[in-house]
Amino acid sequence: MSRRTIVLLVVMGAVWVVAFFYLFKGNSGAVVTLQQEKMVDFVSLVSKIRIDPSLKKMVIEDLLEDLPKVFNPVRLAFGKEAADILIMTLPALNYNFLGFIKTADGVKIFLSDGKKRLEISGNNPIFERYVVTYVSSLGVLVLDVENGRFFSIR
Repeated sequence: MSRRTIVLLVVMGAVWVVAFFYLFKGNSGAVVTLQQEKMVDFVSLVSKIRIDPSLKKMVIEDLLEDLPKVFNPVRLAFGKEAADILIMTLPALNYNFLGFIKTADGVKIFLSDGKKRLEISGNNPIFERYVVTYVSSLGVLVLDVENGRFFSIR
């Protein structure tokens, strides 16, 4: 082999070493930072939501004739992933989630407190002091109107 061929092979080897180093070592840090940036602490975001005192008063007094007016502008929209994470991470209430069905009239949610079964409809999403904000196959996300905190029922 000539000296020129050996120098060319050494230069090509150095280029390959640098390329592999940046390919495997350099990108792994970028992937980790991208994944860390995408992670959102939904629990802390939800804990910052404050409830309008007039809404709290309407729900506690249970004025059924005014409910459609109250709940139309107050509907909370959660992304499926965010709501499912909240259902799994928030403190659970002492209810059991039995399931839900979608009917022509809307959604019906079935809960149990151990003694009796509760049936909550989408038209009237209120039971005791809680308002149902989201339901999925994992459970129910409810809002406590007395203290403005979210809880889950699994």
